Amino acid sequence: MHPLRRFLLRLRNAIRPGRAEPDLARELASHLGLLEDEYRRRGMSADDARAAARRAFGSAMHAKDLHRDARSFTWIDDARRDGLYAIRALRRTPGFTALAVLTLALGIGATTAIFTLIDGVLLQSLPVRDARGLVLLGDARGSGTAIGLQGGSFTLFSYDLYRRLRDERIFDGLCAVQSSKSRISVRRPGTNGSEPVFARLVSANYFDVLGTRVAIGRVLGPADDAASAPPVAVVSFRYWSERLNRDPSVIGSAVLLDRVPVAIVGVAAPEFYGETLEPDPPSFWMPLAIDRLIDPSRAIIDSPEIHWLYLLGRLGPATAAPQAQARVTAVLQDWLRAQGGANLSVDRQARIANTRIELTPGGSGITHTRRTYSSALQLLLAISSIVLLIACANIANLLLARGAARERERSIRLALGASRGRLVRQSLTESLTLALVGGALGVLGASWGVRVLLALVFGGTEYVPFSTSPDLRVLAFALALSCGAAIVFGVLPAIRGSADVVSRRFGWANALIVGQVALSLVVLAAAGALARSLANLATQPIGFDTEHVLVVDVDPARAGYDVNRLGPLYREVYARLNALPGVTRAAFSYYSPFNECCWAFTIAAQGYTPPPEQRRSAMLNRVSPGYFETLGTRLLRGRTLDERDTPASARVAVVNAEFVQHFFSDANPIGRRFSIGDGGVPGALEIVGVVENAKYDRPRDRAEPMAFLPLLQPDPDEPDTRGDEHQFIRTIEVRAPGNPAIVAGAVRQALASIDPNLPVLRVDTLSDQVGRALTRENAVANLAAFFGAAALVLTCVGLYGLTAWSVQRRTREIGIRIALGARRGAVIGMVIREVLEQAAIGALVGVPAAFVAMQLIKSALYGVSPADPTHSALATIILLGCIMAAGYAPARRASRIEPIEALRHD
Repeated sequence: MHPLRRFLLRLRNAIRPGRAEPDLARELASHLGLLEDEYRRRGMSADDARAAARRAFGSAMHAKDLHRDARSFTWIDDARRDGLYAIRALRRTPGFTALAVLTLALGIGATTAIFTLIDGVLLQSLPVRDARGLVLLGDARGSGTAIGLQGGSFTLFSYDLYRRLRDERIFDGLCAVQSSKSRISVRRPGTNGSEPVFARLVSANYFDVLGTRVAIGRVLGPADDAASAPPVAVVSFRYWSERLNRDPSVIGSAVLLDRVPVAIVGVAAPEFYGETLEPDPPSFWMPLAIDRLIDPSRAIIDSPEIHWLYLLGRLGPATAAPQAQARVTAVLQDWLRAQGGANLSVDRQARIANTRIELTPGGSGITHTRRTYSSALQLLLAISSIVLLIACANIANLLLARGAARERERSIRLALGASRGRLVRQSLTESLTLALVGGALGVLGASWGVRVLLALVFGGTEYVPFSTSPDLRVLAFALALSCGAAIVFGVLPAIRGSADVVSRRFGWANALIVGQVALSLVVLAAAGALARSLANLATQPIGFDTEHVLVVDVDPARAGYDVNRLGPLYREVYARLNALPGVTRAAFSYYSPFNECCWAFTIAAQGYTPPPEQRRSAMLNRVSPGYFETLGTRLLRGRTLDERDTPASARVAVVNAEFVQHFFSDANPIGRRFSIGDGGVPGALEIVGVVENAKYDRPRDRAEPMAFLPLLQPDPDEPDTRGDEHQFIRTIEVRAPGNPAIVAGAVRQALASIDPNLPVLRVDTLSDQVGRALTRENAVANLAAFFGAAALVLTCVGLYGLTAWSVQRRTREIGIRIALGARRGAVIGMVIREVLEQAAIGALVGVPAAFVAMQLIKSALYGVSPADPTHSALATIILLGCIMAAGYAPARRASRIEPIEALRHD
């Protein structure tokens, strides 16, 4: 026989179905050696024999590949058959399929919606070049302005300090950005009125350091930072689209920003929102030099002692963060010593030595919003995940009951030769099909859910600086969630379905119900605690009347006023507003409650020696006569500020009760003195009154020590050449006996009649202003209540389904009981008792779990003790009541079973 024919015959025997591939490869290799020997015996040279054998071996490898492909095709064909079978099986039970899909869509959709927000708020990097290479100097926890030394790590920087750090060239690029947004008035060409928008002052290298492009035009350049440079601005893509109608001809045109003509030189990229994630990003980015033009009387760009900038740098490839941090700290300390002059005190030298700059990752930008909403979003994700687990347990119960109904079908298939592995695979395929369909619907619903979450969490803003559409990361999360859910609710029914015997008492199903009850109790207890926390925040005494006050934001400096013209303006506004019909009283202040309040200074009180590590600072505000009466803040001792407190009179202050307790240990403070700042004039301010504590910044925080200074009294340490910037009011408060919004139009008209150029930046009620401060807590409480209700409904539906199936399975038994004389009430009681037994076991598990959950969320609670059993007890009562209602219908149906029909039941 020819050697090749003999070799092919051996291959035909070697390549047979089911042969393991490693065994086949070893046998083929041995045949290759035999074939080479055969060819040499036939007279071929060694090289020719080896070449012929390799050609034959190539044919063998091709046959091996065909065999492997055939096996792969078999698996694909089996998977296709399993998928088609699962679809047909689900179509035969449309009610079960619809309930399972909608349940999964609710759980997966809610969880995906919250993850979309987490992805946008917490996980996404800035849309700039190589975001990971950016570092932030400091932690950016403060904002606004700070004067002098900052304890520990510097957060804010003056323009002079920024230039010093930039010129050291420690970074590949270092840019500066104003730490707080400025609300400015914009008048566009061809329009009569102006509109308020947000703007930010940035260094001219801002866009270059971040590494972002423009849609049209150009970015700011180095020449734009010169003091003599013409004012220019880059506008946001949003502003260009919504206000400028995407008109490319706006490049080079001018708009009036606070009466300053500014040329638009570029439109930022659509995805760029700035360095800070916030609900309302800036519409204009302007060079820092414009600060001298917008408000010459109080420009702070040329004040080395005033720190008001954040700094972002880009590390070079050869520069390590610790090395850069040490270098910028050394530069900072040298600069501070130079500012202090030759006669530095020992104390100040020690404080400078303890001052530093810490570098923090800047790839995610400046993270005020992330810090604000991080814990809330993570809490909501945990709650929604629990609801999804309850949904999975619910579907697992339905599948177990459905599997019991298909017991005969499985037995027949096993008898016909189907393997148990094949049955498990088909059951899992069915579960995966349900999960994928539910997940697809959940992703569609998640886009709507994200809009609802944005309205709740971000206070109904129309714009957020990140995409709310599912991206690849969100879709991958939803897919993983769907597959994970399929495994969670599909494995147990699949394994049980392949067993020889299916338990009639559904032990695993009962265990799932117990788990559902326990998880539902946890969610309900948490929702109750969060709702009570919100109620405590909303009803707490905050130190003023929120229902009858209108808040109007203005800025006289932008209308061209200087310090010398403020007195006549304030007197005219005061007289005109107090004369309006429906106005009880009007007053002015620099800060208003819950609107970026306030600024803090070190306090040196006479007779006060601070204990080690105790704060020596207090919050400061400047207010006009009648301020406390307008807001409804009670006077506790002494007097309030009035018309006698003029620029020429003695320097006085009114303090709150916390100030007295902190600095004077509750002693009578009237007539006591204190000063502001370490270098302030000793005893410059005399305390003339004490008012009740009020919250001005965050509703959760305890009242801070606070001092109120007369609006027009300058600080003794303020240079005469610049005046005190805090003498320029930012807010007018108007008190009305009814709804304060009714007098808003009259207030606007009165201000316009006094000076048409006086910019009115915002008109709002104080109640709405305080309400926005509770937006996050309100959103968390509302969503927790929604998820608690969803968990309760899912648990009751699952228990109803299991009870109904149990009644159906026990029809014969119940019929015999009735035939033997059992009363219908006794049958109802028997079924309800079994339902309550499962619920009671779940409650016993859920109460300790709820206690642990309260400890985990205690940072989100206000005025609520995590150890308070009220919420768990109330959740248990509600849960048991709803479970009894869910079990009553199947119990009543069981009591109406006719004995004759029951005996005929299979």
